[in-house]
Amino acid sequence: MSSDTSNHPEATTQASDKTEQKNIVITGCSSGFGRLSALEMARRGWHVFATVRKTADQEDLLAEATRQGCASQFTVLFCDITDEQQVSTLAQQVQEHLGTHPHLHALLNNAGTAYGAPLEILPIQDLRAQIEVNAIAHLAVTQAFLPLLKLAHGTIINISSIAGRFSSPITGAYSASKYALEALSDALRFELRPFGVRVVLIEPASSPTDIWETSIERSRWLDSHKGGSYGKLINLFEKLAVRSSRKGFPPQLVADTVARILESEKPRARYVIPRSASALILARRLLPDSAWDFVLHRVLRW
Repeated sequence: MSSDTSNHPEATTQASDKTEQKNIVITGCSSGFGRLSALEMARRGWHVFATVRKTADQEDLLAEATRQGCASQFTVLFCDITDEQQVSTLAQQVQEHLGTHPHLHALLNNAGTAYGAPLEILPIQDLRAQIEVNAIAHLAVTQAFLPLLKLAHGTIINISSIAGRFSSPITGAYSASKYALEALSDALRFELRPFGVRVVLIEPASSPTDIWETSIERSRWLDSHKGGSYGKLINLFEKLAVRSSRKGFPPQLVADTVARILESEKPRARYVIPRSASALILARRLLPDSAWDFVLHRVLRW
């Protein structure tokens, strides 16, 4: 295990033969899908370059890795993926750790955020921040690591959402960011194919992670609008967000899917989790807009 600086080379021990060691960079490992995926891949013998933003998160991740007996497979680095200089530094640190065999076998773009608000009153800076984190920053990280990924004919996995396949009230900004990520991923998949680099999307439905509870806390300014025309919709969003953070599919399924993709010779372009959520995507694809709007109206009573 290691910290975020190159001043502790003793903490970055990897397998003696680096050509045999599989390496993966995973962003957003403080909690949720990123943390679980990092631990899963470390348990499977991969060396994981995991990014966090806080020292407490670094310490907590390494403590859990120690409990699971895979701490030696970790190098935990600090990075805000929206900061281009930090992303550049991250790529340099990883390349230095890899040494004379700079092969990066996989990149998992997981870091993300969610904002919920009716679009009429959504601050434009929140929309920009949403798209910056969930789409633009993922491309920036991908660009930084593509030279290493090309050497290994590696795999890029982008964590999207079923919200990237259809939009809903209140979550329009979140869906917009995921739509953007889906479009970027589709383009990259074709562009990078001649170089042997695969691009895969994971599209999770609701799962008990921190993202929507954090969204509620971030959107406390909406409390002042609960007495207005969007009050009913705002209250409904909060209830659904709390439910999503407590129920839904086990988040370990995403980590298991990441491992399955990386162990597959021919992974699919998209993985919907759980599989039952594919019915929603199929329904949106087949139903006319008027029918889909009617379904939303009946479900949301809006």
